[in-house]
Amino acid sequence: MNSIRCDIYDPKEYDIWFAAAPYGAASKPAKTLKTWAAEEQADVVYNLCLFNMTGSGSDQYGVIRGRTLQYLKAKNVDCGYGGTAEHLTVSPGNVVAGVKVAVRDGVVLSGLDKGTFRSRNMIGVLAGGRIIVVQSSDGCTEEQVARYAAGRYTIKLLLVQDAGGSTGMYRTSDGYLFAPEKEGTDGRPVCSVVCMRKKNKEEKPMGKKKVFIGVGHGGSDPGAVGYLVEKDVNLTMATACRDFLTAYGVDVRMSRTKDENDTVSQEVTECNAYAPDLAIDVHNNSGGGDGFEVFHTIHGGTGKTLAQNIEKHVKAMGQNSRGVKTRQGTSGDYYAFIRETVAPAVICEGVFVDTKADAAQADTLAEQQAFGVAYAKGVLDTLGLAYDEPEEKPDDAFETDEEVQAAITKVQRTAGLAAETMQYLLAYEYGTELVIKLANAMK
Repeated sequence: MNSIRCDIYDPKEYDIWFAAAPYGAASKPAKTLKTWAAEEQADVVYNLCLFNMTGSGSDQYGVIRGRTLQYLKAKNVDCGYGGTAEHLTVSPGNVVAGVKVAVRDGVVLSGLDKGTFRSRNMIGVLAGGRIIVVQSSDGCTEEQVARYAAGRYTIKLLLVQDAGGSTGMYRTSDGYLFAPEKEGTDGRPVCSVVCMRKKNKEEKPMGKKKVFIGVGHGGSDPGAVGYLVEKDVNLTMATACRDFLTAYGVDVRMSRTKDENDTVSQEVTECNAYAPDLAIDVHNNSGGGDGFEVFHTIHGGTGKTLAQNIEKHVKAMGQNSRGVKTRQGTSGDYYAFIRETVAPAVICEGVFVDTKADAAQADTLAEQQAFGVAYAKGVLDTLGLAYDEPEEKPDDAFETDEEVQAAITKVQRTAGLAAETMQYLLAYEYGTELVIKLANAMK
C-alpha cells in the first residue's frame, strides 16, 4: 500500500545528529536500521542515503564528494555538496545538503521528478525551526511527495535525500519499521542515518495528549467492497491521521498498522487500556449512498464536539456531508466503539465505496490521505492544539525567474546535459550565476 509519512521534531525536545560508516572501509559498511538505532542509542533512526553513489569500490560508501561522514556529531563536519548554499542545519556543526531542493519558503521548485514512482526520502526545516522528515512508499514521485508536504506544513527548506529502496526508519519504542524495500527483518542495510533521541525522557511533558485510532476491518474481513476495498482505504486514512497528529506532539496508537484481523472488541479493549483523551474509528460506507457522515454518542458532550469539528474539515475538502449523527441501540448507543470506550469517541464514514461518483472522492492516495488529515485537524481543534495552515498555492507555483529558466533550457539542450547534471550545477553556491554565464557564452 502506498503512503507518505511526515515526522516532525523540535530541536528543543530532541537531540538530532548524523552517523555514518567510515570512509574507505574495506567492504560495504552497511548496517540495518535496527543496528544503527542500538549502536547510536537513538529513539528513531532514518536512512538518508548520504553516500556518494557515483564512486567506485569502497568510495561508494560513507563519503560525499571526498568529505568523510564519520560520526559528524563529534566531528562538526560540514558535508554540503561542494559549498552549496542550500544547507540544512539541524544542530550546531551538523549540516547536510541535498542534490535537489524540493521546497524553498513554501514553494515547490521545478526540476523534481514527475514520472518515476518509487520510495522517496526528504529532510527539511519548517518556518519555526522544527525538523521535518518526509518519506513515502514505492508509489510516489518526487513532485508528489514535495507537494504533499508543502500543502500541509509551512516549510522553509526541504531537500531530496533519497529516491530509492534504502528509504526507511526504525523506532525503538515499539519496534516499528518503515522500509518499503526492506532486506531482512530489520530493514535494508544502509551506510548513513540521521538519529533522533528524546531529551529528558524521565520528565513527561505537561499537557501531552493521547488519541486512539481504530482502523475498521482488516485481514479476512475486507469490510465494504465496491469501487474500493474498505479495509485498505481505512488504513491509508488512519495512517495519514496519525502522522499529522504526531507531527503536532500528540501521542497516537492505532488498532492496526497493517492488513490483519482487527475486531471491534479488540479495538475497544486496546483503546481503554491506552486511556486516550479522544478516540476515532475510521471506516467507509456502502449501500449506494453519497457523502461523509460521522457518529457520536447519544449523550452529546465532547464526542459531539469532536464529530462537528471533523465534519467541518471534511466539508472544507469539498466532500458532501450526510451529517453529524447518533444511533440508538437497545442498551444506549448502538455502536460498540462509541458505547464501550471510556474516552469520547466517534466513527467516521468517509465515502460510499459502492457508489462510483462518491468512491471517486477517495480513489487516489492523496485523496485518502486528505481525509486522514481532515480527521486529524478536527481532533486538534477539539484538543485545543494549534497547527499550520499553509497558504493556498496554485499547482504551477514553481520558481518562475524567466532569465534563469531560459538559461537552464539553453545550457541543457546545447550541451546535451541530463536533468540530474543540471541539478548538480545549480546546487553550487553560485550555480545560478554560472548557468547564466554559460548560456550567454553559447551561440
